[in-house]
Amino acid sequence: MQTTLDVILSKKYLIASVLAVVAFNLVANLMSREFATLVGNLTYIPIAGSFLILALLTVSRFGLGGNHGLAWFSFAGFAVSWFIAEMLWIHQDLVVHEDPFPSAADIFYLIGYPFLLMFFVAYLQPVRAGITNKALGISSVISVGVLIPSLYFVLGNAENPSSLETILGTIYPIFDSIVIVPAIIGVVLFFKGQVNLMWTLFSLGIILLFAADTAFLLGQIDDSYYTGSPIEVLFYLNYVLLAFGVHNHLTLFKKEKKSDKINLR
Repeated sequence: MQTTLDVILSKKYLIASVLAVVAFNLVANLMSREFATLVGNLTYIPIAGSFLILALLTVSRFGLGGNHGLAWFSFAGFAVSWFIAEMLWIHQDLVVHEDPFPSAADIFYLIGYPFLLMFFVAYLQPVRAGITNKALGISSVISVGVLIPSLYFVLGNAENPSSLETILGTIYPIFDSIVIVPAIIGVVLFFKGQVNLMWTLFSLGIILLFAADTAFLLGQIDDSYYTGSPIEVLFYLNYVLLAFGVHNHLTLFKKEKKSDKINLR
């Protein structure tokens, strides 16, 4: 029987993609900050674009019926809103040459969170009986435990607490702390054998997103962040894990459908 690590390591394309984005970011930063900014922005086009295509393909395959359909519709809404946000960020940074934070991109980033939360809630419905109070309590404690330091750093170092930048700096950690609760529960359920690899990739992706947003906000405070900085790898890996999670689900669906056809013969 394969262990969880064996299953993950068997995904050679996933491992290759992770290594590739890390290598591209490292090489770009060794060249220059300007080159890293260019590469950092352009990398989002294929990564977020592939994720969007896979999410829309999943909706077309599974339809909109029941909790399952609602889950994938919500997931597609998340993918669409964040793809638009990434394109607006790139336009602001590379074309307009203005600081993309805060900007119109933040509107679509924030719109994506309710969709993401709806996906988690709808997808967890079939296994809700396996969610213990202990798992819910631990995930909530972890969520609050990482939220408080984030808010402390943002509000404690804000030059103008009422500025849009500070307001957004408090909203993002709060939204992240909400969606990380079902993400942690998903990881727990995976190790109990109650959910598949797709769910674990999604959960790990959201946990990385939480870490990325926290590092981003800290970088904004000390003015060390720029698009394409080493912090960006965490955002890339979020998309990579989500994309491969969707791909894994589509692959399982094809195998099940093929098996059903064989059994009918």
